[in-house]
Amino acid sequence: MRIILPTFAKLNLTLRVINRRSDGYHNIVSTFLKIPSGDVLYISESTARIDVVNANIPIKGENIIIKALRIAREEGFKIPYLNVKIHKSIPPGSGLGAGSGNAAAVLWWLGAEKIAAKVGADVPFLCSNFNMAIVSGIGEHIEPAKKDVNIPHGIIVIPDWQTDTANAYKELDAIGYGVDTLLARTEMRDMYYANAGKKVGLLPNDFIKVLIKEHPKYNELFSIFDKAGADAWGVTGSGSSAFGVFNSAPKLIKWPSYIKNVLYF
Repeated sequence: MRIILPTFAKLNLTLRVINRRSDGYHNIVSTFLKIPSGDVLYISESTARIDVVNANIPIKGENIIIKALRIAREEGFKIPYLNVKIHKSIPPGSGLGAGSGNAAAVLWWLGAEKIAAKVGADVPFLCSNFNMAIVSGIGEHIEPAKKDVNIPHGIIVIPDWQTDTANAYKELDAIGYGVDTLLARTEMRDMYYANAGKKVGLLPNDFIKVLIKEHPKYNELFSIFDKAGADAWGVTGSGSSAFGVFNSAPKLIKWPSYIKNVLYF
């Protein structure tokens, strides 16, 4: 028997890094939106004594699905050896947490959502039933959006460069942060609760100042979203993907050649 699992990714509508913790992780305050990733997992039992993960997009290091299964077994879950094949649509380094969404789908299927925080920072939200939430700490604190908040729709573009999250945090550590938790939370509530449907322009993400220095083309993308009628735009996670939020149908957009994938959410 083969199990087929579609998976989700996340979009950081806003993102503030509050500080660096003593354990090396960072506390954040961010508005998360769950989006379809296009990734699909094909799972079957295996007679081998290892989990085999095949992907059409190369993945460096330990695949997060293998990590999730390893931790689940360490936590006492009785899991047979599996053959997991991944059809990837979103490349690593895009800032969309698609790999975390792959792991979340496996944990949900296993009924092991309680260990999500041990697998990765984005995994608890992607294991949750919430479509939109304010996420804080290192990702373990999740506050669902109010029921009367409209779920945003728009366009995500993935350029031909990738971002290394660890390096992005290292550069941000050197620059500094400057926004405390209270201001970050107020800022986000103002943006997406009080200002829903109003033109707000560039949404706050502390990584933008790091990313634009290396890739000035982000300014071009922001301008394209603005001219196409977006109400807000920004960068998700530590990059590389940029996005625009539209409250009406977007105009037909001709994207630059360095844009490799366009996703609608």
